[in-house]
Amino acid sequence: MAETQSAYTDYRYDSTPHAFRTIWQNEGIRGFYKGLGTSFIGISHAAVQFPLYERLKLWLHTDEPGTHRSTNILLASGMSKMCASIVVRTRLQNQSRFPYKYRGIFHAIRTIYLEEGWTAFYKGMPTNLLRTVPTSAITFLTYELLIRRLNAMANAP
Repeated sequence: MAETQSAYTDYRYDSTPHAFRTIWQNEGIRGFYKGLGTSFIGISHAAVQFPLYERLKLWLHTDEPGTHRSTNILLASGMSKMCASIVVRTRLQNQSRFPYKYRGIFHAIRTIYLEEGWTAFYKGMPTNLLRTVPTSAITFLTYELLIRRLNAMANAP
């Protein structure tokens, strides 16, 4: 079953302003920075996704140099996004009660592993992948098709 916001919090947000008020009233300034460290580490997911995408794109190339079929681009981008996804950041960001259960990235990883086992790191993964992989695939495909079209226009007589 997919995890929801209510799985880790005692309140739901009706709107963005309501979320800001609720976080401020219940958690103070610290509530706005939960999971910041993992978000910074999450940036490194691009360091996995983009090089892996380029490598997969090369492995899935067509016979013509410099060309890639749309299905291969979608496949390469989807696979690279799946490999780059992680769940720990979500757990840290969704904590609502102070003192927080997880004191940091490594504490969260250790606690999740000890309490729930290694499969806990994959909870919500199908839902996350259903949300992020198609978006990533369409983004990469649009980029590749746009670059191909612009290059063709630049090289046209």
